Amino acid sequence: MQFSTSWERCLKHLMYSLCNNEARPYTSLDEAPETEILRHSLSDAKAVAVFWVATTLVEEVGKTDSNSMKQHKFHRQVVPNVDDIVPLISKYINNNATETAHGTVKQEAMKCFQAWVSYSHRAFIDDEIVLEPLRNLIKPALMCLLDGDLYETTVELFSDVLANYSKFLHKEDFETLQSLFNSTWAQERYERLINGDFDFDSLQFGMFMIAFGDATVQNLTKNLGTDLQCQQYLSALCGLLGAEGHAIYEDKIYVPALEFWNTLVETMVDDIYSEGGKHPPWFPTAQALVMQAIERCWRKSQFPPANEFSSWDSVDRIGFKDARRDFSDLLQQFFLTTGIPLLQVFIDLIQKSAASKNWAELEASIYCLGGFSDTSSEDALRDEYLDKVFTPSLLDLFTGPHKEVPRPTMQSFLDLIIGYSEYFKHRTQALPKVLTFVFQATSSPSLAKKASKAITRLCSDCRKILLPELGAFIQQYSSIASNYSLDGSVKESIMEGIASIIQALEKEEQRVAPLEQLLNFIEADVEQSLLLLSSIVPLQGRDQSDTSQMDGGRGAMALELGVTAFKCLAGIAKGIQIPDDGPVDLEKRESRSSTFWTDGEGSRIQQRIYSMMCRMYDALGNRGEIVEEVCDIWRQGFREMEPGPFVMPPNMAAQFFMKANFQTPRLGRVITTACSLISSNKWGDGLGGVLAVLLAWVASLLHTLGEPGNDPELTQTGIEFVFRLLPKYSHVLLNHQPSSSLEFIFMFTLKALAGSDPLPKQAAAEFWATFIGLPNQPEPLQASVNNAIQHLGPMLAQALIYNIGGHAARSELDKLSEPVKKLVVRQVNARTWLEAALLDPSFPSDIVSDKDKQLFLQKIMNLRGARGTNQVVRDFWLACRGTNFTYVS
Repeated sequence: MQFSTSWERCLKHLMYSLCNNEARPYTSLDEAPETEILRHSLSDAKAVAVFWVATTLVEEVGKTDSNSMKQHKFHRQVVPNVDDIVPLISKYINNNATETAHGTVKQEAMKCFQAWVSYSHRAFIDDEIVLEPLRNLIKPALMCLLDGDLYETTVELFSDVLANYSKFLHKEDFETLQSLFNSTWAQERYERLINGDFDFDSLQFGMFMIAFGDATVQNLTKNLGTDLQCQQYLSALCGLLGAEGHAIYEDKIYVPALEFWNTLVETMVDDIYSEGGKHPPWFPTAQALVMQAIERCWRKSQFPPANEFSSWDSVDRIGFKDARRDFSDLLQQFFLTTGIPLLQVFIDLIQKSAASKNWAELEASIYCLGGFSDTSSEDALRDEYLDKVFTPSLLDLFTGPHKEVPRPTMQSFLDLIIGYSEYFKHRTQALPKVLTFVFQATSSPSLAKKASKAITRLCSDCRKILLPELGAFIQQYSSIASNYSLDGSVKESIMEGIASIIQALEKEEQRVAPLEQLLNFIEADVEQSLLLLSSIVPLQGRDQSDTSQMDGGRGAMALELGVTAFKCLAGIAKGIQIPDDGPVDLEKRESRSSTFWTDGEGSRIQQRIYSMMCRMYDALGNRGEIVEEVCDIWRQGFREMEPGPFVMPPNMAAQFFMKANFQTPRLGRVITTACSLISSNKWGDGLGGVLAVLLAWVASLLHTLGEPGNDPELTQTGIEFVFRLLPKYSHVLLNHQPSSSLEFIFMFTLKALAGSDPLPKQAAAEFWATFIGLPNQPEPLQASVNNAIQHLGPMLAQALIYNIGGHAARSELDKLSEPVKKLVVRQVNARTWLEAALLDPSFPSDIVSDKDKQLFLQKIMNLRGARGTNQVVRDFWLACRGTNFTYVS
C-alpha cells in the first residue's frame, strides 16, 4: 500500500518491477529506463496486469466526490501516469503491433483506454485538465472498430465520447469518422441493421451512428445545401426509422433514432427564433428530410393487429405507446417550422385510408392529426382544414350500423373530437352526428370513458348552441342511468356535460327544473344504495366497517352506488360553474348577493343535494371512497364565485365536516377541504363564527391524536388549518377557548417542528413564520400575540436550532430559515433565545465549537432577515453534520 502523494508514477513503478520480476523500491525509479523501453520488455501477461491496475486506478478515483477531489488534488496526482500508460496501450491497439498479439491483451488494452478516456472527461469537468497524450490514440483506436475482437469495446467507447465528451475529438477525428461511415464495412453493418438484425453488436452500430449525428447535428444541418455527405448521412439516419419489424417489440433502434430527429427538429426551431423568424438557406432541404422521417414514423406508429398486440409483453405495449407520444412531440415541434399546412399531410392520409378502410393507417393518421390540437389552436385557418376531416362520409363511417371500425381507431377518433371540441362551436353542422357517435360509444366498456370525456368537452364548448337539445340530453342520460355496469366516472362526465348546458340558461329560475331531473337520477342511486344496506343483516363478530363483503356482495353494490351518486353530484357541481374563460358582465355583479339558491325557489335544490350527501355519508362514511368523493363535491362549491346550488352557507359545510371523527377514514382530506372553506373569499365577515367552531373541532382531533408523530397526515392538515386562519382570521385563533386548548395548539406545532416527519415540520415552519410576522393587531389581540411570543419564543428558537444543528434534512432548511428570519427582524429577544438554544445541552451536534455557534449567530443577526440567511443556515447545518456529509457527484 502506498499513499497517493508518495506514489505519483505508480504505473511506471509497477512496469519497472514487473520487468525486473521483483518489487523494486519507488526510489529506484530514477534509475529506470524510459517507458518506451519498459513497454517492449513487458510480456503480454504482464501487460494485462498493468492494464488491470491502470483501469482500476482511474475507475476508483473517478468515484470520489468533487469536494474531496479538489481538496486532495487527486487529479494532479493521477495525471503523470498518462505518459506511462499511453505507450503501453499504443503497443496493443496499433494495427501493425497487434497482428501477433493475443486477443485478450488487445481487449484489456482497449478497456484500459476506455477507462482513461472516461476519466479524462471527469478531470476536464472538475479541473479543466486535458489529458492530451490520450488523443494520440484516437486514430489507431478508431481502426480497432474493424477488429472483431475489439469492436464491442471500441464502439461503446466512441459512442460514449460522442454523446458526452465530443470535445475530446479533433476536427480530423470527425472527418475520419465520417469516412468510416462511408466505408463498405459500415454499409454492410447498416444494411444488416435496417433489415432486422437487432443483435447487440448490430444495435451498437446503430447507437454509434446516432451518437455521431447528435454530436454533429449543427454541422449536418447547416451544411446540407453544400455538402452531399451531410445529406447522405442524414438520409441514412432517416433510414433507421424504417428498419424491419414493429417498433419496440422487434425494432430496437427506432426510439433512439426518433430521439435524434427530435433533436434535429429542435435545432431547426432554435435557428428560426435566433434568425428572427427567417429560414436559413439549408432549411428547405432539412424540412424535406424531416418529412421523410415523419412518413417512416407514421408507418411505425401503426398498431399491429389486435391479437398480435395483445400477445406482446406489457412493457413492450407501454413502450410502443410511449414511442407514439414521442413521435407526436416531434410533430408538434416541426409544426413550429411549417405552420398549419402540415395538417394537410395527415388529412390526405385520413381521406385515403378511410376510403380504403385501412384501419391501422386511419388510426395512425387520426392520432397524428390530434397531436396538433394545441399548437394549431391560434391559427385562423385551422377550421378550414378540419372541414376536410369532419365530413359526412367520415362521420358515417363511425356512426354506421355495421360497427366494423376497430377499437383503437374509435379511441383515436374520440381523442380527435376531444382535442378539437371547440371546432364544433363554429361548425355546428357536424355536431349532431358527432354527438350521436359519442353517445353510442358510451355503450362500449372500452370506449365509455373517452366517450364521456368527449361529451363533457362538446357540451362545455358548445353549451349555448346545445340549449335547444337540453331535454334530449336528459332523455339520453335516462337510458344510461340504469346501466349499473357503467363506471361511475363515465356517468360523472356525462352529468358534467349536461350541467354545463344548464349553466348556459340565462335565468336562475330556468335551471331549477333540469337540475331536479338530474337529481332524480342520483337520488334513485342513493335510495337503491340505502335499500341494499338496510337489507343486510349484521352477523355476530363480523367487521361492520367492511360493507363491501356483506351478504353476497350487496354491501359492495351499495358502496358502488354511493360512490357513483357522489361522483355524479361532483360532475354537476363542476358543470354548473361559470366557465373560467367566459365574459364578465359587470352590470350583473350584484347577482353575487342573490339568495335564490339559499332562500328562494332554488333552496329546495340545495336542500336536496345536502340531504343526499348527509344520508349517504351517514350510512357509508366509514368508507374512504365516500369521504373522498363527498369532499370533492364541497371543494367544487368553494371554488364557485357566483351563487349556485352547490354554494352552500358555511355553517352547513361546518356542520357536515364535524360529522367526521377520529375514526373517519381519510380524515386529513376532510380537514384539507375545510381549509378550502377558509380560502374562499365570498362569505364576508360572517365566516369567523363558523371557523371558531371548526377550530374547536380540529383542536379536539389533535387532542385525541396526542403526539404529532402518531399520524403525520392528520398532523400536517391540522396545522395547515390553523395556519390558514392567519392573518385574516387571527382573532379566531387568539380568542380560541379554553386557553388551555390554545396553548395545546401552539405546543403541538412546536412538537411537529422538532419532529422527524417532513410535511408536518414544513407546515409548522410556515405557521410560525406567519405568526411571528403578523402585522400589528387591534388591542387586546396584539397583547395576546405578544404574550404568546414571549412565552413560546425560547421554545421556538430551541426547535429551530435543533433542526439547523443537524436534525433536519437538507431539503427542509429553506422552510426552517423563514421563521428564523422573522424572529431576527421582529423580536428584540431573538439573539438571547437563539444563543440559549445554541448552548443548550440538547443541541444535536458535538462537532461545532462554541466559537462556531457564536459566529453563526452573529451572521444571521447581521443579515437581519435577508436572503443570505438561507445560505448561512445551510453552511452551519453542514458543519454540524460534518464535512463528509456531502452528495457524491
